[in-house]
Amino acid sequence: MKTIIINDLHLGVNRSGGTTLSSLDALREYGHTKHRDLLAQADDGDTTIVNGDLSDVYDIPLAQAIEIYITVVEHLQAKQKSRVIWAVGNHDLSKDSSKLGTVAFLGALLQGQFPGRFQLLDRAGLLGADIYIIPHVANQEMFDMELTRIPTGVKFLLLHCNFDNEFAGAMDHSLNLSRKQAKALRDRGITMILGHEHQQRDLLGGRVVIVGNQFPTSVADCLGNDTKRCAVIEDGELSFIQTWSRDDKVGYFQEVDWRDVAGFIHEPSGFIRVAGNAKGEEAAEMIKAISTLRSKSEAFVITNAVQVEQAEGLGDIAASVEDVRSVNVIDLLLEVLDPEQQRVVKQLVGRDVEPQAAEAEEEEEVAA
Repeated sequence: MKTIIINDLHLGVNRSGGTTLSSLDALREYGHTKHRDLLAQADDGDTTIVNGDLSDVYDIPLAQAIEIYITVVEHLQAKQKSRVIWAVGNHDLSKDSSKLGTVAFLGALLQGQFPGRFQLLDRAGLLGADIYIIPHVANQEMFDMELTRIPTGVKFLLLHCNFDNEFAGAMDHSLNLSRKQAKALRDRGITMILGHEHQQRDLLGGRVVIVGNQFPTSVADCLGNDTKRCAVIEDGELSFIQTWSRDDKVGYFQEVDWRDVAGFIHEPSGFIRVAGNAKGEEAAEMIKAISTLRSKSEAFVITNAVQVEQAEGLGDIAASVEDVRSVNVIDLLLEVLDPEQQRVVKQLVGRDVEPQAAEAEEEEEVAA
């Protein structure tokens, strides 16, 4: 029997930048499809662990919650000897501990329906003899304390945290495993399997395994990895299964220069990053090109990563922080554009034009 470890599915995802209402719906359905595919990796008798961030936020829409519930119920009914464990991540929980989230609610229902076969893990616990799971906790101090309580004999430690990121530990809703802590655990013979970070990497001779998420929900998730994976523990050994490729027909990733978007041919249902460089006087043309692509494309997400040169005359506008806070960027841009360029920008930001043309530059999504 094997244990399959997945993480950071972010089901019910909400991406405001680079999406349309229809593409967001398609992106959410893609997530549910991948969730079903991941559960299907398990044979009857296997255990599947979600190592944090099953949901995108703690209170996802009801329709999204129902889809998650149905998926897990169908899996456990079809495979009568299998188990599913949800370890909560930071996105699964509210910063207000008095608020019950979607994952906690669904978990309570599933535990009642499948006693002994479904488990919601909101505190540290041992799975079998050698797998120990520490789900997300309220702050770094509590996390550090949990790391001191790991029992002897543990071979695999599942965590939902950053690795060697000193800034993460200073935030109440994000945790950090320091390099020093990791080395101490390594010296005990423990392999650390981390969720939370979306790009995969292996460190300390393979003793720190950042699995990465199993499929992208944003363009940022596609950067740095051409493939994605889930972790598998079987007979005391760790291995991986590929779960996504940038060349997938559904969920692909492509990058295109903004000057080429007019003739850009692509499949629906993917992630597109518009890149390249633009001069200051080309900014309006660039924005219009990307907006036109977004309005016509069926891609899940299209983001703008174009580097725009600073327009002449803007270099000395903000001499202090107070100046910066008072600057209206659109007004400044209009001042250095000719009348036709001004008309295009006004159209794009919704000034005295049809409201549907009000799409402006999208910022790239950064997941954590």
